[in-house]
Amino acid sequence: MIFGHLPAGYITSKLLFKKFEARTSFYKAFMFWGMLGAIAPDVDLFYYYMIDVYKHSHHTYLTHFPFFWLTLLLLSVLWLLLSKNRDQNPAFAFIFAINGLIHMFLDTFTGNIFWLAPFLNTPFSFVSLDLEYNSWGLNYFTHWAFLLELFIILWAVFLRFRKS
Repeated sequence: MIFGHLPAGYITSKLLFKKFEARTSFYKAFMFWGMLGAIAPDVDLFYYYMIDVYKHSHHTYLTHFPFFWLTLLLLSVLWLLLSKNRDQNPAFAFIFAINGLIHMFLDTFTGNIFWLAPFLNTPFSFVSLDLEYNSWGLNYFTHWAFLLELFIILWAVFLRFRKS
């Protein structure tokens, strides 16, 4: 998924803000950490393009291991449970981690994710990765998973502009 991660982070953050409103009065900060978490797994692209130079899929790096994001999520939940009801940092950590994990889920629609890594390096994908066309762009934009991405984008736009 290329375009859907940031809108998915927006959707998740927007929908969960009411649950954390007592902890944080800073809506923009909450949204910032949520949307940063939604794209944080792709920070490994810098390493992939500049150092690794396409030798391994960037989905084989630590930032694309669901175990990494589950660990962050569990630590943030523990922090939430142990903190005072007014402490906002655990809420920021939680929204960051949950959106990182959602990134893993969404990537499973468009590529291989190693859900059991680092314990077992077996790739998993919800879709067949067979290529129909010689062009990467044609394969991407004609695949049914692109409709999922469009739905996510439209849902985010709807949430952004609806009156509430």
